[in-house]
Amino acid sequence: KPSVVHKLPCKIEHTGDARVSDLFVVAPDGTSSFRGRQLQSVVSALPEGYKGIVLNKSNTTTDAEEPEFQVTHSFDQITSWGWDSKPPPMNFNQLISIQTALHSSE
Repeated sequence: KPSVVHKLPCKIEHTGDARVSDLFVVAPDGTSSFRGRQLQSVVSALPEGYKGIVLNKSNTTTDAEEPEFQVTHSFDQITSWGWDSKPPPMNFNQLISIQTALHSSE
């Protein structure tokens, strides 16, 4: 089952899993609140054939060793949040074009 990913317009001093579904309630109209401030959301699906993953470093490495990572979660969409208004949808195709250009052999 894919995980739910939220992109909030703030910094939260926590890394790791959180009980988001218990603590962050989303209304049917796509609104919520965080620390008393109104939030509005837009859901952006990843393009067909793509899957997002969350990685955790699975070993402690020295400078000479390659780090090893373990896939801990996967997702197929990201919910972006904006204060008081909906943020623009994420443009994954633009990110994929940049990634392709950076990793091409030409």
